[in-house]
Amino acid sequence: MNLENPLFLIPILIGPIIIIIMLVTLKFPPKKINSLYGYRTKRSMASQEAWEFAQPYSVKMMLRYMVIYTLTAAFSVPMKDIDPIMGVVLSLIAMMVFMAIAIIKTEKELKARFENSP
Repeated sequence: MNLENPLFLIPILIGPIIIIIMLVTLKFPPKKINSLYGYRTKRSMASQEAWEFAQPYSVKMMLRYMVIYTLTAAFSVPMKDIDPIMGVVLSLIAMMVFMAIAIIKTEKELKARFENSP
């Protein structure tokens, strides 16, 4: 069992950090549209109503996919002899893919609910 494998270490360390950040954001969502904190896209910032919907929805999507990302660490435990650089690259790509899925799902839901938004 190779626990020094980046495919194990990165998801098991970074995943929980992002999950904690998302839980804090879920507990203390931004109330007003701003450019510093919260889920900030053109569609989510188009109206206060879209903003208020997007904040908890995006956090729940991100939580879901970051838990899955963290669990991917279990699949890498049996892997041996993987190049450390390749492990880092694959792990970061996986994290970006899971984050992208959460963003895409949030944007689709915003588009469906707020058709008049850009």
